[in-house]
Amino acid sequence: MLTKPQLEEFRQHLEEERTELLARKETLDRRLARNESYNEANDLGDSAWQVLTKEEILSERNRLTEQLEEIDDALKRIDQGTYGLSEVSGKPIPVERLKAMPTATTLVSESHR
Repeated sequence: MLTKPQLEEFRQHLEEERTELLARKETLDRRLARNESYNEANDLGDSAWQVLTKEEILSERNRLTEQLEEIDDALKRIDQGTYGLSEVSGKPIPVERLKAMPTATTLVSESHR
């Protein structure tokens, strides 16, 4: 079981990462808005570049959204007192695994099933 100081350390780390990811997501949103405001493509190459850029931005934005959801779920588990316990077996997740992957919800042996 994790100690209160350990839980607070994980909470702080998760909240810092959440803040960073939100800032990156906002930057992508601004890039997307600029990309969409680029109305008239001069030629087919510009049009293709615009589509590729939009796809890259949306892909990265979706990845950030998934990471934010995982962080929010981890923060909820801290609040509920279940952080650091496997969702599969209920066994404690080693601190080393949580340090490497703070959003982990299972033991390594359970995640490969």
